[in-house]
Order: sequence, then C-alpha cells, then structure tokens
Amino acid sequence: MIRVTINNTDDEPQQVIINPDRFLPSRQLIRQQVDSGKLGDVGLIRIHRWEPNVGHVSNVPGLNGHVENVPHDAGDLPAALLRDLDLTLWLAGKMPDAIHAVEQSDSTGRTSQIHLGFPGGAMALIDYSNRLPAGDGYQSLSVIGSSGAAYSDDHQNMQLVFRGGQAQAVRADETGRRHAAAVQERINSLQAGHDVATCVAEWQNVVKVAESVRQAISTGEPGCVSPRMIATTPAVRGLTHPGSPVKSFRCAAVSAVKHDYVARGVMTHPRFQLVVVADDPHVPDWVHERNQQLADSFNVPYVRNVERALRDFNVDVAIVSPEAERHCDLSIRAAALGVHVIADKPLTTRDSEADRLVAAIEQSGVKFLMWNRNFIPAVLATRDQIAAGAIGSPQAVHLDFYFAKDAGPPKGSRLPGYPPIDWRSFLIAAHVDGSDGGLGTQPMGELAVEGIYPLGYLRLLTGREVRRVFARSASHFHQAHADNGVEDLASVTLELDGGIIATLAIGRIGAASHPSGGSITLHVVGSDGALVVDESRPAVGVFYRGQPPKEFRQRRVANDNDFLLAENFAQAIDTNGETILDARASQAIYATVAAALESCRTGKPVDVQ
Repeated sequence: MIRVTINNTDDEPQQVIINPDRFLPSRQLIRQQVDSGKLGDVGLIRIHRWEPNVGHVSNVPGLNGHVENVPHDAGDLPAALLRDLDLTLWLAGKMPDAIHAVEQSDSTGRTSQIHLGFPGGAMALIDYSNRLPAGDGYQSLSVIGSSGAAYSDDHQNMQLVFRGGQAQAVRADETGRRHAAAVQERINSLQAGHDVATCVAEWQNVVKVAESVRQAISTGEPGCVSPRMIATTPAVRGLTHPGSPVKSFRCAAVSAVKHDYVARGVMTHPRFQLVVVADDPHVPDWVHERNQQLADSFNVPYVRNVERALRDFNVDVAIVSPEAERHCDLSIRAAALGVHVIADKPLTTRDSEADRLVAAIEQSGVKFLMWNRNFIPAVLATRDQIAAGAIGSPQAVHLDFYFAKDAGPPKGSRLPGYPPIDWRSFLIAAHVDGSDGGLGTQPMGELAVEGIYPLGYLRLLTGREVRRVFARSASHFHQAHADNGVEDLASVTLELDGGIIATLAIGRIGAASHPSGGSITLHVVGSDGALVVDESRPAVGVFYRGQPPKEFRQRRVANDNDFLLAENFAQAIDTNGETILDARASQAIYATVAAALESCRTGKPVDVQ
C-alpha cells in the first residue's frame, strides 16, 4: 500500500492510502468486466498470493509527490494481504457480513486463509503465505459471476528459459509504464482534492475487515462487520502519460481507408495531436466516406488535397494508411514537404517504390516509422533476456505467427460457374469486421500483409540481415485467396548474417482454429540455453454467457505497444536518432518477403536482394 500526504487543504495534512494492485492492467480489465455486467453478479472471488519470507514494503518507483510506504506488519497483517482485502472489497462492491480466518505461523513464516461472506450470497477466499524461498512470488485472481468468469493467473503468464537443469519460468510482467502512470494519476487526483473522502472511506473499510480477520485468527471464531455498501473508485480508463511534454506534434491522417487504428494508436501518446485528415480529391467515394468518419470522430477537418492540408495545418507528422499501392507515394509526398512519416504496413507492392521511398526519406532528413509490434511486452522481455545473456548468443530463431481470422467463405465453397471473388471489392466489404488487412488493387497474401510483424521480431532479436530464404506457400483456407492466387499459409527458412538460422510459419488460419485471435510464439535457441515465449502473455481469461463468437476469450494486458511506438518516434525526432523500424529496415523486410514469394514460385532458395 502507498500512503500519500495531502497538503492542499487549510486543515491538518490528510493521509490517504492507495492500493497499487488496483491499477494493474489485469485487475483493471477484470473490474471493467464486472462493471459492464458481462460476468453477471459476482458470486466468488478467489485470490492466491505467495511470497518469499523477507521484510516487504510496497511502493511504485518514479512517482511524484509525498509518498510513504505502509510497513510490512501494518496492523499485524502483511501489506500484501491488506492489498488483497482492499481488492476484494473493490470488486465485491460491498462489505462482508461474515468473516472467518485461520493461520499457521512460526519463525519460518505464516500461512493465512481468509473466508468472507457477503450479503446476497457472494463469497471470497483469500490465501496468503510468505513461506516461499527467496526469489519470485505467485499471484492469482479469479472472479466467478452468475453469467461468466475472469481469470488472471501467474501460472498462465510464464515464459520458459532453458539454461541448464530443469526449465525455468519467467513471469510476463504486467507492471511498467501503464501501471506507474495509473498510480500517479490517482495520486495527482487526490492531491488536487478529488475523491479524498472516498479513498479514506475505502481504507477505513479495509481496516474494519482486517480487524475482524485478526480477531477471528486470535479467537478461532467467525467475526463480522457492518455490511455497509462502500463507495468505490471506478476502473481507470484513458490513462495519460505523467509529466509535461516538451513539444507536441501536429499530425495529419493521410488517408485512413485501410487501418484507422494506426492514427488512433499514435494518438494514445499525449505529444501527438490529430489536426486534420487528408486525401487526394480523385479517390473513390468509399475512400472519402471512411476518411470523413475518422475526421468526425476526432472533430477535425477533412481536406481533399494532401499537400494543402499538410501546409495549411502546419503538420509535423503524416500518418499514412491508404490502400497498399499508395503507401509509398503518399509517404514520399509528405517527406518532400519536410513532414515526418508513420506508415502502415506493408511498405509497398513494388520494388521501385521502396527504393524511391528510402531515397526520399534520406534526402529530406525526416523520420520514418513502419507501424509494427516490436513493443509487445513478451517481445521486449525476449529481447531483454537475450541482452542479459540468459541464453548466450542467439543461434536460431523460430517464429509461429497464426492469425485466427476468417477471410470470407472457406476454400471450396464457390460453386461451379460462379465468378472468382474480386479482391478489392471483397476487402472493401470486409472492412466492417476488420479482416481487410490486404486492402489494395493487387491481391496480397499473408507473407506480404503480415510478414512484417514476425520479421520485425527477428530483426529486433538478432540485429542481423537476412541473406537467403526458402519458402513454401498455399491457398489453404479461404476462397478469396485461392481465387486470386495468393497464400493464406506459408513456411519459410531464413539464413542470416553470422550463421544464424531462422524459420517462420505464418497463416490466416480461420477463426475456428483459436479462441483468442491466434497463436503467436517465439522459440530462440542460444549458445548457452533457449527461450520459449508466448506473445499473448500476460493475459486475462474472460468468459461469459452470450459472448460474441469473435470476441477474444484471452485478453492481452499491459500492452503499451502503440504508446511505445509513438514514444520511440518522438524520441527519434527529438534526438535525431533512428526509429525502431525505419525506412531502410522496412525495405529490408520487404525484400525478404519478396524473396520468399519468389522462392514459393520457383521452388528454389532465393538470395535476398
């Protein structure tokens, strides 16, 4: 727990308590599911927390303001157990009317079990132990409702490290920027005089329950408190980064017909402000309609002239996401006006355009970023394990990248005599459900559309260039791909500088194949060990009655990829440094994909040009 001293009143300074565990992304997601009613009435809250037997205080580093720690033995209960009591009351939304607790303790530690009953039949079980040996701990939270359930469990959020003996598990941590920002936001709110009374009342309720728990442990008899409803603070939404930005960047969404999520992702960072949406006047009506929708959602103008919009609105950054064939052209035109560029993938559909883009970016001196997934928490953790020498130097990297999305009717469903599916028309219609990743006139398969993501991981983890590839591909699942001669499944062997080898399995494998969007894993073999990493971790499982078939059952948490990409871009501008995936790196990935597709056509290994 964190004690915050509030000094902005005429009275004596007030002290309020903040539980940082409330702001963990997994706990926020579960609270939001409870608030939405998707889980129904809460019936059971189950918490496990096991810690090593060491003196322990809770704090969040890097926060501003007067922050003090609540000691480990506050009120004779561990601070961690107080946090779990607070979390339980926060999720239950009411005070218990029955309390039972038992404990075993000696010089080696304590094991505590708290059993709560609530008006209406809800209940909670909290077990705590500090008998683990020195090292990592374990936490689990399950909320069982009348129509659904949510699960957060460290057991499900572990990656594997092989470095001698039995495999070791490394937690996919969910703390970091978002957690610190949420706690800091709460502190700032309290110091501004907001919700102080509510925060004080919530802590008083925790103290009441803790006292009853201590009494039950001492006497062996159940206790109770007044079953009064407590005022609870809501789940945190729309977190902002703490601190005052040095400079803000005026942004234009230069066409948003393919993915408006790129522009929306950039806008998660407070230094970027969308001031205009722009496109060429001659584009079709459906393009204008989508652009206008984005402009309306941000309450900014839509200008049907790209150059005029960039000049008149004093734009610093162009966010480019049109049909794939127009990516390079719009990016080059923005760079020619001295505007930095963030571009959607793929880089292009033509070699000559890639060359033109690199030349334009380097000649103008602006920064370029290809939107990617390199800041996914599990990918960053893999990079950090390698950098720390956990497995020695990488020798082989194996990437599985399966998107469990449908792309229209399954292969074999087109009746004899029916015309082939038109690629562009099909993807325009597919925009409704988000399966329009390959939008463009020229048909594109999964290697071209999604290959940037795993190949970006490969580049990040090894720092090496791909020199030769061998690939196989098939139109295995979807009629649209089969009709247009492009792959929805592919396998690639890659040879890199320095003798590193890699493989890639990639596919759009259909929604029925996975309940949560697909399986994405990284297997890294090093000179001294190996890593097995699930890209989706950390995650929370959410299941409820009437759940839409396409809604993910496992929800990613602690994913700051959009914010961190924008932060990386801002730092590149500030320091005249490089972005995590600049124009030359993007060109190299495009060349790797092109070589793989050539290998698929010829059946032979192909050098990457």
